Amino acid sequence: MTIGKTGKHARLNISVSLVIPVFNEEITAVNQLKQCEEILNSFVKKYEIIVADDSSKDQTQGLLKKYFSDNEKFSLIFNKRNIGIASNIKQLYRAAKYEYICLYSVDGDWNPYDIKKLITHSYHTNSDIVIGKRNKSTYSYIRKIISYYYNFLPKLLFHVDTIDAGSIKVIKKSLFEKINLLSKSVFFEAELIIKANNKGYSISFIPISFKKRKKEKIKIGTIKLAITSLIDLINLRIKI
Repeated sequence: MTIGKTGKHARLNISVSLVIPVFNEEITAVNQLKQCEEILNSFVKKYEIIVADDSSKDQTQGLLKKYFSDNEKFSLIFNKRNIGIASNIKQLYRAAKYEYICLYSVDGDWNPYDIKKLITHSYHTNSDIVIGKRNKSTYSYIRKIISYYYNFLPKLLFHVDTIDAGSIKVIKKSLFEKINLLSKSVFFEAELIIKANNKGYSISFIPISFKKRKKEKIKIGTIKLAITSLIDLINLRIKI
């Protein structure tokens, strides 16, 4: 193992791009991002934090500019219009410069210390993708059904366990650059795992902390995401 220092403050000699899509996160974004920076600085030698705001309607953009615009470790993207979560994540993956890409969310449901768990697991096991597997006991009944089929159908149709495709994860940049993605919806994350598996890449998972901050309400947008994901899944099955 190559490290930057010795002892308890050892840092891995790797480079990490932490990528974070945000939308209306004025309550949690600043504190979470500060924790993310502190955690990355504690165990890796080189990193960047890329935040893409998807045209937030609250004070998120102003807070990002106030606290992070002068920080050389941060790159801020402000979408002029709302492009949706799938397109926002894709642009973050493309913008990432470093060898390990870690997808995270600052909505308050996730534990930033899991960033270190995911990255170090990928490093020590040489996994190309490491997926954080959630305990979904706090999901609403409807959300549990949607989540079940989102993960069950790839097993049925592609014989690939995508584990928890919509969760936070680490992906090696070299892998992402080699996979041609067809899906326009959030199903592209599952498609990435399916195609990586078929190409023989190493995929693993670890349990992570996850707890909904507030009672979840199923909105029309959530149903729309589920439908467009199903369409992409069917189209992918036809083309593979």
